[in-house]
Amino acid sequence: MALTQEPQLTGRCQCGKVTYAITCKPHSLNVCHCHECQRQTGSAFALTLVVPSSGVHLSPSSQKYIRHFERKSDSGGIRGGIFCADCGIRIYHNNPEAPQWISIKAGTLDQKVDFSDATHIWTKRKLEGVVVPDGVEAWEEEPDDGVV
Repeated sequence: MALTQEPQLTGRCQCGKVTYAITCKPHSLNVCHCHECQRQTGSAFALTLVVPSSGVHLSPSSQKYIRHFERKSDSGGIRGGIFCADCGIRIYHNNPEAPQWISIKAGTLDQKVDFSDATHIWTKRKLEGVVVPDGVEAWEEEPDDGVV
């Protein structure tokens, strides 16, 4: 799909074979503490930038490196995801029941992300010692609007 406007954000996998541009305003930035995000990142949580899927554009040269998978999520639904077949880096995940949203893995962005006021989700699964800042929006599971 050709870009119809200037990208606001750009990103790529670790080896650079999968690149993308975001041409719309993000919905939210989440710090997800679910078990799957912990496994996927090998860390305490994942940063996900939720954006309308219509505003995410994978470069044409990326197509041959993209691999897709689906898994059952902590909430019981299905989550799909894409990653680079060469370096294995996850680019985004999505919910097939809400195809209008994509959750970009914020660590793949070329720009710095300020997550000081990000929404924390799945806090009931957060690791001991991880502190959710006072005053930020936080959910024990997923937000009521279902956009994650």
